Amino acid sequence: MTRTETGRFIRINQSPRAARIMGGYALIAMHGWFFAKLGLPSADGSAEVIVGLAALTGMITSILFFLGTYGVMANAPDAMLDERELADRNRAYFSAFKYIVGMGILGGVIPEFLAKAIGFELSVGVLKNYIFLIFTTALVLPGFFLAWSAREDT
Repeated sequence: MTRTETGRFIRINQSPRAARIMGGYALIAMHGWFFAKLGLPSADGSAEVIVGLAALTGMITSILFFLGTYGVMANAPDAMLDERELADRNRAYFSAFKYIVGMGILGGVIPEFLAKAIGFELSVGVLKNYIFLIFTTALVLPGFFLAWSAREDT
């Protein structure tokens, strides 16, 4: 009889509280970066550095969160999860899906409507930044919802 082993994951162990803080920071930093960059004049040196640091730390935190306990749980194969964890994960993915669809509608329909109605068009650079924001949000959000639904062990 052959024994199959499931693949091993690199994982950073996190408590639910630490995961909430890390995921919250990643989401706030990336959304803050986008909105600050949207309103900044392009030649403002010191503010550009601060906004760039927010983007850099937000992206690094997103990657670290993705490698953490709840990021791995959100992407684990079905065979590694029990029924409750599977139901929690599916609920987290559905919530994340609704948020990402909302972001897609906001980023696709609203600018098109503004361009037709009042002649205001967003630049390609702004849309690239928005796509990057959607990517980092989709990376963190399922695990973030799992961390919020997890109970703290006392």
